[in-house]
Amino acid sequence: MKIGTHRSPLRVVAVALVGLLLTLTACSESDDAPKADTLPAPMPELTLAGFADQPERNLAEIDSPTLISLWASWCKPCRDEMPILEEFHQKYQGRVDVLGIDFQDPRSKAAEELVASTGVTYPLVSDFDGDIDGRKPFPRVGGLPLLAFVDAEGQLVAVEYVLFDELAELEEVAGKHLDLDPTADEDAA
Repeated sequence: MKIGTHRSPLRVVAVALVGLLLTLTACSESDDAPKADTLPAPMPELTLAGFADQPERNLAEIDSPTLISLWASWCKPCRDEMPILEEFHQKYQGRVDVLGIDFQDPRSKAAEELVASTGVTYPLVSDFDGDIDGRKPFPRVGGLPLLAFVDAEGQLVAVEYVLFDELAELEEVAGKHLDLDPTADEDAA
């Protein structure tokens, strides 16, 4: 046996636990999340580049109920959530907008492939430099996915660090933050 090449089972377990803790920390809520008493607050004056061939978007110009999803191609939970956001977009188009922000994602080709493979049709912008990170009223981004809720007056009303596994979960949270009634007739809205 060569010295230094033996890996004890305890060391393997320790390395695995450190990896797990780092993963959980990366997807956890930030301590800088906006507090309920600081919201609602106006969206920041921030123009983000369009994703692929899409137009740029100034966040301060949002003037309708909107879900904003921060995601990246390397984020497994984001990959899982994107089809649910697309389903929400298809169901509530015209009542609630969805805007995706490809956040600090150096893999633009992988991001474009992810968008194509998940069938996402809602508008997308890119924030390669992380300009939204900590730009008030947005919190420091403590992990992905992050979902922000903007009301009809362009006010950020809530931020959630939650992975939505199904449409009903997202509808419930959107209902709470945006007064969305999933049972309401779409023609009546």
